[in-house]
Amino acid sequence: MALAFGSGMAQLASLLALPLLQRFYYGPEAFADMAVYSQLVGILGAIATFRMDLAIVKSPDELAAKASTSNGIRALIVTTLGAFLLACALNAGGWAMGGIPWLAMLLPLGVAGMGLNGLLAGWLARADRFGTLAWTRSGGTLMGEAARFPLSVWEGAGLIAGRLAGQWCTALACIWKLQPAWRSLPKSRSQDRKAAWMRDWDYVRYTTPANVLAMAANGAFVFFLFETCTPDLVGNIGAGMAYLTVAAGLVIRSVNDVFFKHLDDIPKDSLLRQYWGWACSLMMLTVLGLSPLWWIPESWVAAKLGAGWSDMLPLMRLLAPWMVPWIAASALSGIFPHLGLQSWSLALDALHLLLIASLVVLALPLLHNGALADADAWQFLRRYTMAQGAFYLCALVAGTAAILKKRG
Repeated sequence: MALAFGSGMAQLASLLALPLLQRFYYGPEAFADMAVYSQLVGILGAIATFRMDLAIVKSPDELAAKASTSNGIRALIVTTLGAFLLACALNAGGWAMGGIPWLAMLLPLGVAGMGLNGLLAGWLARADRFGTLAWTRSGGTLMGEAARFPLSVWEGAGLIAGRLAGQWCTALACIWKLQPAWRSLPKSRSQDRKAAWMRDWDYVRYTTPANVLAMAANGAFVFFLFETCTPDLVGNIGAGMAYLTVAAGLVIRSVNDVFFKHLDDIPKDSLLRQYWGWACSLMMLTVLGLSPLWWIPESWVAAKLGAGWSDMLPLMRLLAPWMVPWIAASALSGIFPHLGLQSWSLALDALHLLLIASLVVLALPLLHNGALADADAWQFLRRYTMAQGAFYLCALVAGTAAILKKRG
């Protein structure tokens, strides 16, 4: 609750800024670029530190946590270089997403910022400094949203650059708060880092690939739309998802930080009850949070934001239902690494990617000259919503099975 309420004002600022950005500064095409960029960063960010952010929280002592941090930074350097090479390859290969302005600079900066923030959040969660984590995140979010207004002279790149500004402001604030504690720790040695790799290896071989597969499933959906649909449609989807995920991201990140940290304090015989108590509460809150979508008149959105955004509200209504189980399953996904069942996460996310890839394959015969008609795109979105909802309900069932397996 401290994390959620501490960051709530910043997220409210994001929600208030979005309609202003849409109405006066950025069109649907800019939000289409932002949607694709977010997926690219998300996929690479999932492997940016080999999930050493989780290892830091569970390290037996601060010296071990520092060794895990050193390993995470080394992994981050490699993935940041990989982000630069991927941006160059997309541009050289003639992909539509490769044409996003300045992608070769923006993508590495985004991956580096995401990975660094993950490592820093791990340290703050380890020390139970959730208040500090809340205000650094909220401050960075406010700075990023404010930056998007003057950066609109760069069009779509300005929308992305504002997000980067927020990420790096958050990282610098966390470093400033953590630096005194780090100075008292001895420098990690080579044998410390090797021991950390051995101790944290399950995060590398199971949790990291699972995160990549999870992000790739979402990415496959956005990339397919970006390459085959009109920029206006993709932009309306991107902006609508931005509204929906601002609040969702706040809940998922806040609950996940606390839930994963305090799983060790929950007795095994009450873990299942706690798990479903959290899950049901999150799903009920999500339903309440999404209900205003059906109260707002569609004509009101077009009148306030402009005719270019007339499809945004219907698209939000179409996509919103799968977010009910998604928020609960994602926020409580720490149950698998806590129980030492990272391989279950990997299997689930492989299934998820296969499911979305199958939807894309089934839609390929509908393409005409490489493009998807609007009517066919809407049908694809309906199938996507049903598939997503079914998958995340299965993920909650898998969490239940994992708890029962360990308890039995």
